[in-house]
Amino acid sequence: MERMKRILILCVLGIMVLSLGACVKENVSKETKKNSKETTTKAVQASTDTASTTKADSTTKASVESSTEPKTEAPTETKTEAPTEAPTKEPDVVKYPYLIKVNRACNCVTVYKKDSSDEYTEPVIAFTCSVGDYVPSNPNSEPTPLGEFSISDKYEWGLMLGNVYGRYACRVVTDILFHSVPYYGRNKDTLETDQYNKLGTDASLGCIRLCVRDSKWIYDNCAPGTTVIIYDDASTPGPLGKPLTIKIPEDSPYAGWDPTDETPENPWNNFSAKIEGVEDKTVVAGVDKSVITEGVKAYDKCGNDITEHMEVVGTVDLTKAGTYTVTYKITDGAHSSDEKSAKITVTKQ
Repeated sequence: MERMKRILILCVLGIMVLSLGACVKENVSKETKKNSKETTTKAVQASTDTASTTKADSTTKASVESSTEPKTEAPTETKTEAPTEAPTKEPDVVKYPYLIKVNRACNCVTVYKKDSSDEYTEPVIAFTCSVGDYVPSNPNSEPTPLGEFSISDKYEWGLMLGNVYGRYACRVVTDILFHSVPYYGRNKDTLETDQYNKLGTDASLGCIRLCVRDSKWIYDNCAPGTTVIIYDDASTPGPLGKPLTIKIPEDSPYAGWDPTDETPENPWNNFSAKIEGVEDKTVVAGVDKSVITEGVKAYDKCGNDITEHMEVVGTVDLTKAGTYTVTYKITDGAHSSDEKSAKITVTKQ
């Protein structure tokens, strides 16, 4: 009986131990699940917080960047290979296309350009000028110097001795310049007419005077550094000859204007060279050739008779019956021109 009690007690104790173990296991399982859930919750919360922080930081950064001006990157320098040959030197023909020669003895200027051998031998244009000569009665006068010089500074209006002005002045050496015939003031209608009509003769105080058209040509086309050679050769003015000048009637209402000045308001622009007296003619064979130009006159734009410079183009055989055409041409000192044609009929005697 006593043994049965002991066995019963042991059984009860075993059951209690098993129950207690189950409870402990259940509590541990619950605690584990609880901890796992809390860990998961914290992880999710941490992830959410991190995402929120990242988003906020990104928004803040974007806000800051958008509030400042965008930065421009410096341009990347592109490097090229060094040339294998030395660069070609710019030829002087580009920088100094012309050389100017002044024939002091003939009061003539000739401009040359370079030939195929790179020498200044090809004449381009010629101008009639007035150089200086010493006049005892005028202490300011001096001969235009001989030698080789070069153009330096330029002036559209240059103040000259005697408080007069030269247009399109280009300095050759010291106080010697290319410039127009003087003006009494800086107005284009104040030309010294009497001095203008001396073009082609020694008339300056040492400078090289030109009409406005010609002084402007040098001013526009000959850069500083252009060589100027002044020499004497009375035998010939130059390869292009000495151009015709134009005389201004001193009693003309337009006497203060240079006829070559292309300024639009120049009243001489309303006039031009002209040929008069051209008409068809019938002549008898054997007459003198003067019959071809008889009664024909040529005038420059200032009204001066320049018939002696008129050109007659065409052949008339005054010994043979027939009809011939001749053309009369004239170009004056202001480069104004005219031409007319006529028929000359030759009949048998």
